[in-house]
Amino acid sequence: MVRDISDLRREKLAQIIRQEGSQSSVARKIDTDPSYLSQIMSAKGRRNVGEALARRIEERFNKQPGWMDVDPDSDNSPYVEVDHDMADTLNDFVLIPHYTATASMGPGETQPDDDQINGHLAFKNVWLKKRRLNPRFLTVIDAVGDSMHPTISNGDVLLVDLRQKEPIDNRIFVLRMEDQLYAKRLQKRPNHVINIHSDNPLSPPFEINMAESQGVDIIGRVIWAGKDL
Repeated sequence: MVRDISDLRREKLAQIIRQEGSQSSVARKIDTDPSYLSQIMSAKGRRNVGEALARRIEERFNKQPGWMDVDPDSDNSPYVEVDHDMADTLNDFVLIPHYTATASMGPGETQPDDDQINGHLAFKNVWLKKRRLNPRFLTVIDAVGDSMHPTISNGDVLLVDLRQKEPIDNRIFVLRMEDQLYAKRLQKRPNHVINIHSDNPLSPPFEINMAESQGVDIIGRVIWAGKDL
């Protein structure tokens, strides 16, 4: 069941308030009057957490983009961020490393020599099993740019299956080209040629011959980016 976004954001705000210890402390960090938070959290719910406020809460409290809108109890929201209050519930989840690497959907994102883990996201065991995904070969990175819009938006969290390196027509893969990462839709052509597409019509497709090109690798297939792909 999909829950009302207003109720979900109110619950997430309540979680932040419990962690911080007071509404006034939270209000200071998000540049909001404490009385406004009180109206949001009141039983009557006279105010809602709007889009701008939700994104500001995520930014100020180091949450993933969209965290305020993710329902961990919904099958459509397979992951949650790990925090200290979840220690007793992690048996139902698998921790997937979240790397600092990003997959560009524009001109390409230069990667550091040694990617580092930037925390973990906890994905539901049952969700992974339904899709026959092995957690040992999964990783999470962030998307930047708009060339794959509207399928993937800037800031989306990408779950990548590192086992899937063989191109599949019309599926989205993460490519490394000359030490830069790209998230693109692939189409196979004869003689080892791959047609590389962007979902944004403003970004033209191009071709690569995998047998002749140096420094081009398929890292893995994008399984999820806020929705099944």
